[in-house]
Amino acid sequence: MEFKVLKVGQIVEGTVIKVEENTIWLDVQYSTEGKIHLDNYDKPAPDTYFGLVKVGQKIKAKVQKMTDEPAQILLSRLPLLIEEKFEKIQELAKTGEIVKAKVRQVLDKGLVLYYLENEIFLPYSLLDYDLVKDKESLKGKVLEIQIVEATQKGRSKRIVASRKAIFERERQEAYEKRIEQRSLELENINTGDVIKGTVDKIEPHAATIRFDHVVGLLRISQVSHHRIDKIDDVLTLGQEVTVKVIKKEGNRLDLSIKALQKTPHEIFFDQHKVSETIKGKVFQKLPFGIIVEVEHDVRGLLHRNEFSWNPNDNFENYVKIGDEIELSIISIDPKKEKIALSRKALLDNPWKNVTVKRGDIVKANVKEVSKEGLVVEVNGVDAQIPANELSNEKIGKPEDYFAVGDEVEAVIIEANRDTWSMKLSIRRILEQAERASFEQYLADEEDDSNATLGDLFKKELNKK
Repeated sequence: MEFKVLKVGQIVEGTVIKVEENTIWLDVQYSTEGKIHLDNYDKPAPDTYFGLVKVGQKIKAKVQKMTDEPAQILLSRLPLLIEEKFEKIQELAKTGEIVKAKVRQVLDKGLVLYYLENEIFLPYSLLDYDLVKDKESLKGKVLEIQIVEATQKGRSKRIVASRKAIFERERQEAYEKRIEQRSLELENINTGDVIKGTVDKIEPHAATIRFDHVVGLLRISQVSHHRIDKIDDVLTLGQEVTVKVIKKEGNRLDLSIKALQKTPHEIFFDQHKVSETIKGKVFQKLPFGIIVEVEHDVRGLLHRNEFSWNPNDNFENYVKIGDEIELSIISIDPKKEKIALSRKALLDNPWKNVTVKRGDIVKANVKEVSKEGLVVEVNGVDAQIPANELSNEKIGKPEDYFAVGDEVEAVIIEANRDTWSMKLSIRRILEQAERASFEQYLADEEDDSNATLGDLFKKELNKK
């Protein structure tokens, strides 16, 4: 056998011929075997050679020391580790195998990682977007990477890593998982379901509500029964809300909060009944009546026929928009959301007690005196005695003959309950009395047509 000439510092390749726990022996084709102790095999040193190295395995090492007595050759792999590990890294660049490396530095353009005693550069363009956003926290952390480039020119090495394939795969897996979870969740959601979700996004005319893996659309018109100008006046991001699914079409869910709430009319009908007295504000005037807002977004109709018992009452012109008025509820229609209101139901109808009729002679109390005549009270209602009905003779000013508080006797010449009008006449009473007296005189003349002059004088004297 031809033996090589060995010297310290030389690199040799030997075959493992013996393995002990702390030492291995190599045949280096020299007069004696070479040996490598554990602390010269790797860095950090392994715990044992058992299970790590096998007999027959070829190992390269550097001659560290040679002695004659005893004859021994001490070898070390440590000086060759960097190159050997670089070769492993080059192999990883070919296979694309995923390895773990620790972040040593965070630079402006990327991360510097340490793997197999080599520095590896990972540019931010090949790093997950979420990790780039939080790059300052990555120092000292271990990342899974793939070696995409490992080249050497002279003593200069260039090793580049990437996470692109890793995070794209993770992203695809996460996407597929979300699709699966979303599909399963959607299968269990049906129109009419009431579920809880979280406000995930707010836009001018709608909000996105997120459930476990599914989102739905809550339009501004479905947030409340009352008109709202901006959704973020009533909803906030992250707020938990209970919604009803009002429509499911494919993957789309239309949601509603107001569908779970009583309408303003329903709340009103729960709290108020027919014949109840309430207050409301004049909202709108129409030819047939007044729209009154009795609660927020709840309106009823005060029909012109319900303004007053008095058909001459000018109530519509008396009130203006925004005025508060007191009314009575006279009917409710929950299905049509209609409310009928009445003002006259709260007022007394003095004509309900009027029993007099045309031709009746009554006693009346004078309430007003003017050049047009008298206003008098009959059976609790106002009646008129026109100036031309005050006397059977021409008189000057009525106030010269009548005063407030006087009681007069008059005959009813007109009485209309529908128009609340009543007219009386004093003149006709006087004329009737005068006619009666005249007729009596005529009757007396007929009775005395055959009497003597003495009989006539006798009658006249008896009258006196």
